[in-house]
Amino acid sequence: MRISFTRFSTYDTCPQRYKLQYVDRIPVPTAPELHFGSAVHEALRFLYDPKNLERPSLEMAVSAFIAAWRAREQDVAEERRQAYFEQGVDIIRRHYEKRFPPKDGRTVAATERQFDIALGREHTLNGRIDRIDVLPDQRVEIIDYKTGRTMPTQPMAEKDRQLAIYRMAADELYPGYKVTTIFLYLRHDFELKVDHGEEFLEETRAAVAEAVARIEVGDFDPNPGAHCDWCPYREHCPLFRAPVVPEDLEKVDIGALLREYADLKSQEKTISIRLGELKDQINAYLDACGTAQVEGNGYVAQRRAYKRIAAWDKARLKQTLEPLGLWDSVTDATSKSLKDLLSSDRLSFEQKREVEAALTWGETRTLRIKPAAGLRQEEENDA
Repeated sequence: MRISFTRFSTYDTCPQRYKLQYVDRIPVPTAPELHFGSAVHEALRFLYDPKNLERPSLEMAVSAFIAAWRAREQDVAEERRQAYFEQGVDIIRRHYEKRFPPKDGRTVAATERQFDIALGREHTLNGRIDRIDVLPDQRVEIIDYKTGRTMPTQPMAEKDRQLAIYRMAADELYPGYKVTTIFLYLRHDFELKVDHGEEFLEETRAAVAEAVARIEVGDFDPNPGAHCDWCPYREHCPLFRAPVVPEDLEKVDIGALLREYADLKSQEKTISIRLGELKDQINAYLDACGTAQVEGNGYVAQRRAYKRIAAWDKARLKQTLEPLGLWDSVTDATSKSLKDLLSSDRLSFEQKREVEAALTWGETRTLRIKPAAGLRQEEENDA
C-alpha cells in the first residue's frame, strides 16, 4: 500500500473522513484557502526552480502567482477573490525582497521533490517536499511553505509528524548530511526550525505503520473533535446525519429541549458565582452575630461544623500501625479510612492517641437554607 503524508494526516485526524474522502471518494468543494495556498506554492516553485537559466525578476515571480491564481479563482466566491489576490501578490513581493536570492552560501537543490519511504516490504510512504537547500559543511534544510495565518508554538512544531516524515526522507536522499526541517510561514516571514531526535522519528514511523494496518482492516470509526466544525464531509458523517426517530418520539420537540438546555447552561456560571457570594455574606453575618442560625422572610439558615482530618504524617502512621498488622487497611490513607479505624475497637486507647498525634485536624462547615416551617430543604453546600 502506498500512503502519502496527506492521507496519513487525514486518517490520524479522523478515520471516517479518510473513508469518505479516499475510499468512498465523495466529491466536496475545495476550500478557498487551498486554492490560494496552491497558487502561492506554484509561484515559489517557479522562483526557486534550479532549472532556471536566469534569475527571475520580481515581476516574473508576481506574474507566476497571478497566472496560478487566475486558473483557480473561478472556484472561489467572487467577493473573496480580490482579497486573496492582493494577499498573494503581497506575500510574493515581501518574500522576494527579503529572501531572494538565497544567501549564506546555500544552493537550492530541488523544489517539489518527490520521495518514497519504505515501510517494511509491502508499504510505502510518499510525499513531496516544497524546497531543499544544501548549505556548506554538509548541511541540508528542508523547507515547507505555510500560507495560513496561525502558527504553532515551537513545542508543537517539534511534535509535528509532517516535518518528521520530511526529515526521514531527507536522511535517505542526503545520507551523511545534517538535516534541519523548517516551517516557513509566508504571511509572517517567520521560520520555525526543528531538529527531530531518532526516538520521535521511530514513533512517527510506527504511527504511520499502525495507520496503514488499520486502514487495511477497514477501521474507519469517526473521531469527533473540534475539527468536525469545519470538516467538508460533515453532512456525510454518520455522527451528524439526521437520526431515524421512533414513532413514539415524533412529538418530542428536541430542538426546544436543546435550546432550553443551552440557555440554562449559559446561566449556570453566573448563578454559581452569585450563590457563592450569597453564601459568603450569610456566613459572615452568622460569624459577626456569633450564632449558627438566623431566620428571615420565612426562611432559616442553619450552619453546622464537623471535625475532619485535614492532613496526616504517613511515615508516623505506618510506624504505629504496621506492627499491629493494620497498615494494609489504611494504605490509601484517606480521611474516611482513618476515621473508620479510630471509631473501631481494633485500637487501644493509647494506640488511638498515637494515631491521632499523627493527624492534623480541621473543620468543615455546612450551610443549610430551608423554609422556616421545615417543610423542605433547599440547599446544602460546604460553607
